[in-house]
Amino acid sequence: MQYRSRPNDRSSLGEQHALFDGRPRSRAAPDLRISLTGGFIKTPTILIADDNDDTRQMFQVLLMAKGYRVLEASDGEQAVEIVQHESPGLVLLDLGLPRLNGLGVIHRLKGELKLVDVALVVISGYDNHIDTALSAGGDDYLVKPIDFDRLDTILNHYLPIMRNAASA
Repeated sequence: MQYRSRPNDRSSLGEQHALFDGRPRSRAAPDLRISLTGGFIKTPTILIADDNDDTRQMFQVLLMAKGYRVLEASDGEQAVEIVQHESPGLVLLDLGLPRLNGLGVIHRLKGELKLVDVALVVISGYDNHIDTALSAGGDDYLVKPIDFDRLDTILNHYLPIMRNAASA
């Protein structure tokens, strides 16, 4: 198996990572941080489920800079699997995913698996799909191109980092 070092990924500190082994990879900061009082604070986790590599990378860089732990999925089946195993607090979910589209992911997570603790924020380039996604169980939406002020409002509502740190 081939390995590579990711020197620009500060969370890995140059660790060796398999190029591809079929499992989803997290480009994430550690799960826990130490608070000023010495206790541990769980780092809020966001899953980016989008089939576009550039979109996932843009969100990954932006969200990690804000202090979030970031996971990625490139299709709907992978997104469902990651949510079941990693329990992110928020999923940024593209509707046009391969293997299982965004609506299918919503139905599986909220309907079949009854996962109500995870916020599902639908991402779409078409605002005419918003009502369908919200009525299917999506919690909120972002229209592409992304309005970063709206993204900040959504993040502060569903996964506020500052409030989590202050309450610890």
